[in-house]
Amino acid sequence: MMHVTSRTRALTTLAVKRGSEWMGLPGMLKPESVDTMAATAGVVAPHALDITKTFYVDILKQHPGLLTYFNPAHNVPNSIHQPAALANSIVAYASNIKDLSPLLVPGGPVDAICHRHCALGVYPEQYGVVHEYLMAAVGKVLGSAVTPEIAAAYSEGVLFLAKVCIDKEESLYQMAEKRKGGWSGFVDMQVSEIKDVAADIKSFSFKPLPGSELAGQGFEFTPGQYISLKIDPNGDGRTAPRHYTATSPPGADFLQCTVKKLPGGKVSSFVHEQLKVGDTVQLSAPFGVFTPEPEATPAVLMSAGIGVTPMVAFDRALGEQVKLKVHVDKAPESHAYRSLFQGQKLEKYSTTGGRTSSQALVTETLDKAGKDNVFYICGPEKWMDEVQAELLMQGASKVKCEVFGSQLGTGCPFMAGAAK
Repeated sequence: MMHVTSRTRALTTLAVKRGSEWMGLPGMLKPESVDTMAATAGVVAPHALDITKTFYVDILKQHPGLLTYFNPAHNVPNSIHQPAALANSIVAYASNIKDLSPLLVPGGPVDAICHRHCALGVYPEQYGVVHEYLMAAVGKVLGSAVTPEIAAAYSEGVLFLAKVCIDKEESLYQMAEKRKGGWSGFVDMQVSEIKDVAADIKSFSFKPLPGSELAGQGFEFTPGQYISLKIDPNGDGRTAPRHYTATSPPGADFLQCTVKKLPGGKVSSFVHEQLKVGDTVQLSAPFGVFTPEPEATPAVLMSAGIGVTPMVAFDRALGEQVKLKVHVDKAPESHAYRSLFQGQKLEKYSTTGGRTSSQALVTETLDKAGKDNVFYICGPEKWMDEVQAELLMQGASKVKCEVFGSQLGTGCPFMAGAAK
């Protein structure tokens, strides 16, 4: 049920205790804990994936309700994507423990994690459960190598990071609540329109229920952010929300996402085949860090497949700052929103011209647009990994990536620039 909090007069469905003040978490790390983590980071790193796989198996077995937060296609036993993301987070944290600033930059790893947690409705008490099972997994995997000193250091490290995240997430929840048309948690919305956009791609528009506190309001958010769609195709309440870039313009009185039907995709198949206008779904407010640079900077948009959706938002927001729009797809009929993109374009279709190598694509892109731009990239993980590496190798000044999933589980950086 949606209610108004007395503290912020904001709309929220998060009926939980918020903030970290009541949890007794460490506000800073002891110097000896920092030294211990720094000294053992290289030893822990080779075992990090085993630790996180053990963690997910154990915590989901004992707390099956947490399945509502994880797409099973990305987690054990089906995939190591989510365990790899957590493993990479642990290694990055321990390796940077003496200077956490690279992880705390705006739009960086911690920011992205906190935005995703807010999109899912994660709340502070759950961090205690994570700490318990993560430390148990460390003990299981590393055994007697975990001395009391090492255990104490990592325990304190996990709790300190929990406080950092909880405090950041509370600020994000409050930000979302204060925006025009804002709220936190999941709210009921009604499907107002469904359109075919391209082959196996549909857009879904949502409006608040008539008479609800959000009805008739425009929705403020930052271009490039995603909304989170919660449905229950199995009727068991355990289907995790799916995150889709908001393709509606900020300020509109509806929210829209665009979904590609994936082979074997439970949620994408359900919305394509069964969702209809008038149905009620649940949405969380827009979050995400893959957004335009705050400064007016020349931009190049590079996408592949359904990765075009953030580019719809960027093209609309950046206007004349966009020097070139690059898109790779199977065929023109698979290219969603093709007609929206005007101006200088570079389009590559495998059915008509064969597969274009990343090297050739980047070379042609830089020939047309130059190197001194922000290159925004979104598409399949392997394609992005190759393209961003090639861009940096050929001297692109700045590259920003978006991954449909946990970015720390991939080789794609949040942002990077060519070596000076």
